[in-house]
Parts: sequence; C-alpha cells; structure tokens
Amino acid sequence: MSEYTFIAIIEIFSLLSNLGSIKPAEKSNYTYTYNELISEYEDLDREYSNAKLLEVGPSDIGKPIHLFVLSNEEKFSPEEVKNSGKRIVFINNGIHPGEACGINASLDLAKKLLHKKTELNKMLDSVVVLIVPVYNVGGILKRNKYSRVSQNGPKEYGFRGNAKNLDLNRDFIKCDTKNAKTFNKIFREWDPDIFVDTHTTNGSDHSYTLTLIATQKDKLNPVLSEFLYGDMLGSLYNGMEHRDKTMIPYVYPLSKDPADGIKAFLETPRYSSGYTALFDCIGFITEAHSYKPFDDRVEHTKAFLEELIIYTASNNSKIKEVREKARAHTVAQRMFPLQWTLDSTKVSQLNFKGYTYQNRYSDLLEDSIRYYDRESPFEKEIDYYLTYKSKVEVTLPSVYIIPQAYENIVELLDLNQINYERLEKDERINVEAYYIENIKSPKRPYEGHFLHSQIEVRKQNESIQFYQGDILVSTNQLGVRYIVETLEPQSDDSFLAWNFYDSHLQQKEWFSDFSFEPKAKEILATNDSLRTAFNLKKEEDKAFRESAFAQLYYIYKNSKYYEPTVNRYPIYRFR
Repeated sequence: MSEYTFIAIIEIFSLLSNLGSIKPAEKSNYTYTYNELISEYEDLDREYSNAKLLEVGPSDIGKPIHLFVLSNEEKFSPEEVKNSGKRIVFINNGIHPGEACGINASLDLAKKLLHKKTELNKMLDSVVVLIVPVYNVGGILKRNKYSRVSQNGPKEYGFRGNAKNLDLNRDFIKCDTKNAKTFNKIFREWDPDIFVDTHTTNGSDHSYTLTLIATQKDKLNPVLSEFLYGDMLGSLYNGMEHRDKTMIPYVYPLSKDPADGIKAFLETPRYSSGYTALFDCIGFITEAHSYKPFDDRVEHTKAFLEELIIYTASNNSKIKEVREKARAHTVAQRMFPLQWTLDSTKVSQLNFKGYTYQNRYSDLLEDSIRYYDRESPFEKEIDYYLTYKSKVEVTLPSVYIIPQAYENIVELLDLNQINYERLEKDERINVEAYYIENIKSPKRPYEGHFLHSQIEVRKQNESIQFYQGDILVSTNQLGVRYIVETLEPQSDDSFLAWNFYDSHLQQKEWFSDFSFEPKAKEILATNDSLRTAFNLKKEEDKAFRESAFAQLYYIYKNSKYYEPTVNRYPIYRFR
C-alpha cells in the first residue's frame, strides 16, 4: 500500500466519522435516541454552570428519569429555587415518545436559553425552567418506524406504551408505574407555577400546526381561571400570532366535522394537566398536528415554550400573587365538584381555518369514505363550547379516615405531600359511611383496570371500629383537592373508580339452600312486614316467583344473617 493510498483511507474514515458526529438536531426530520438525548443534556450540564441534569427517580424500564434544571443563580434544589422568588416553569416531554416534537423543541429551547447573547437568556433572571427530556423512558427505547401510521415524520420515533405497556398520560392518579410515582414526587417537591406537557395529535385535519389545551376553566381554581382566561391565554395566542405561528384551542369536534363546532377538552386528574390542577398549578398541553411536517411541529412547539417563558418572566409577581390567592381560596373551599358535563347553553364563536369534510369513493373499500379535502379550504366562525357545569358535588368533611390496610394509598399520600396522622389507640368513631348503590364496569380493561363509572352512593351515619395506626387525613391543607378527588367515590378518577377497593364490592358469606330454607320460614313467620313484601314481590315479579334461589336470597338479604358491610366503601368521613 502506497503512502498516498494510506492517507486517502485515513481521510475517508475521518470524513465518515465527522458525518456520524453531526448533531441530531441538525438532521431534518430526525429525533433523538435515548442515549443521544441524555448525552446532549449531559454536554450542556458540563458546559454551563447554570444548568444541571439530575436523576430524579426510576422508570419501569430500570433506567432513570432525568430533570434538567436551568437556574441562573446556580441553585438546583427545590428548596433553594422556591426560596429564590423566581417562578418555576415545568416542561414534560415524551410521555408518548412517538410524539417527539417536544423532545427536540425542548433541547433546542435549553440551548437557546443558555446562550448568553440571546434575549431569551435574560428570562432566566426571573424564571427557573425544569425540563424532563423524556418521561416515558421505556417507550423511547422501543424505537421504530411504523407505529404512528398517520404521522408525518420523524423517520423514527418511540412507542406510546411504557415498559408495562401502559399509557402514562392515564396514570397520574392510579400510579401503576414507577414513572408516575417519580412524577408525583418531583412535581410536589418542585411545586411549579406553570406546567406544560408536549404532545402530537391527529384526528381531524385543518390548517393549524399547533393547538393548545389549557386547563379547563371551570374545574381550575376560579382565581387561577380568571387570570388564565382573562389575561394569560390572550397574550400567548397573540405572541404566537406575531411569530406567524397562529395556534387555536385543541380541535375536539362535536362530530367528525369541526365545522359543526368544537368543545373544550375536560382533562380529569388521570391526565397530566388534570393532575397538576389539583395543586393550583396552571397547566397546558401542546398538541402539534401530526399531518404537518415534523420540523414545523418542532418549531411551533418551541415557539410556544418561548412565549410561555417570556410571559412568566414578565408577570413574575402577578403569578406569585394569583397562586397565593388561589391556595387561600382552595383551603377555604367547602363544596367540591366531582363530576362535570358540557354546558350546551353557553357557546361562543371561534374563527377557524379548516378543510371541507366530504365523501369520496374508495376503490379499495368499494364504498364511499369521508375525508378532509385540502383542495377545498374554508375560513369561518364555528361554535366553540368552552363551559362545563358540575353534576355531582360534595360537602367537605373535616377528616377522612383510611384503614391502615391500604398501604398503597398511604404511599400515594406520601408522594403527594399530603399530611396525615395515625390513630393512637383502638377506638369506635361515629362517621359517615358510603354504600355503593349502583356502579357500571366495562367488559374489557382500560389501562390495566376495569374503570368503574356511573357510581351512585348512599350515605349513612354509623359507629365504626377503628384501630391504632389507622390514617386520619385532615382536609385543612393545601392538597385538599387531591384528597377529595381521590377519596370521594363519585369523582371521575377516584381510587374507587380505578378499582382500589373492588374487594368491598363482593359479598363474602353465603348460605346453602337446603339448610337455610327452614330458617327462612321462621324469618317470614316472625316478620310481618318482610312477609308482606315477599308475597307482593312474588305476585308482581314472574322471574322471582319462578326462582327458588331468588326467593331465598331475598329473605336472606333482608335478615340479620346478611353481612352488613357488603358494598360499604372503606374510606370514612368524619365531620
């Protein structure tokens, strides 16, 4: 081999090496692998003294969840930051790693924030920014090219399900994953003022690259709601308009056609911004439109994050004041809504740029199919339903009592910094007990649970025996909304709805028909009112009349032998 040939080979290897070192962000339509992403943040940690990458807790895949902290005063603990007088903006990415625009956008944002010569860098004088590079670590490691068939790039991406194949944006209350437990812990430790979760959506087609879910106004603390909808949202929308990146509220159509009207999305506490609202934090979910090019989605998401940080920095003292008032309001509140329904009587108008929704013939299906015709755009005012009204409400007790058997509940209370005491001795206490009168359960599981709904309860005053070590949760604390919406059985995302207490919905003791039949005769003979009701039911109910078991069970259920705790909800209210 000649000297020149050897030099040429070295140069080729050098060129190939340089090509491989091109930063992923510089590659169009590309998103990061897990190792690339963490490596990029580690580089920023080494390069900048006002940035630190923390390992904040485990994920289900065995690898840590990271938190990148940007703090000009080089304070990187929750206590130091909260005492600094700065507002905290918390950005969560990759809850669905196939929706990767926020992952790229947040890294680009971090680099721009740390660059000393940018106007954005000055915002760190008033704001501390927290970034979760990727929350669903298990999902980003399931990198593929095919699982998001309706998405326009990137070339490769992560998977929606985590290591347990659970959707993490349904897990913030039930906490079936280590990911959610880590999130609960760090969210409560840092107590951010503003939260944003970055997503991508498909559904209907329209002209907008970015849509936005803001915490639904009626279930948000009214003090925060007035501020968010009276000032903050307008500024954010105007800021995006000035950047020539117009966004609109999340397109959640009443029908398939947005032209028929759209409604606000009601994010209950299973969702990220629904969970954060329980602690009087203003929350957003960005929903970039999957049919738009990936690079455009990244730029629009980054633009919104910049506008959010600029607004927060410019309104530091106002946000502090509003949150303090909101918390005082929450602690003083005595009536809490548990369920909501759309108020169809309250409608506003929204300017909307869409595509005509019409029929075309499909040779494949040999039938007509509905589609959005991009050759037929329109712009018009459409109906926008923003208001929800409560349909179930509850008056707050002074204390909830939780039997110590429910260690999983105690763990979640601890993660969410809910204060409680333990009963010091065995004691009978007069309490309000709920009995589950009706409950609807699906035939198939949803996110690992058979999620109950349409729960109806009966309340009854009783003297219940409690034991030393049982849990007393006072409602006179900042986390009261978390307490109410998890412990009240009729809440949409209550622990009861998520099957935490299903064992109490099952009768444990029964009877044998041949041995109980003589006793049933005695019961009827000595109970005139029961005998009358029994005979009337036989006359009026043919199925009952023809079922020997149904007749025996009716007598059994209305006798002293029937266990009194069937369907009794095991969390008690003390006034």
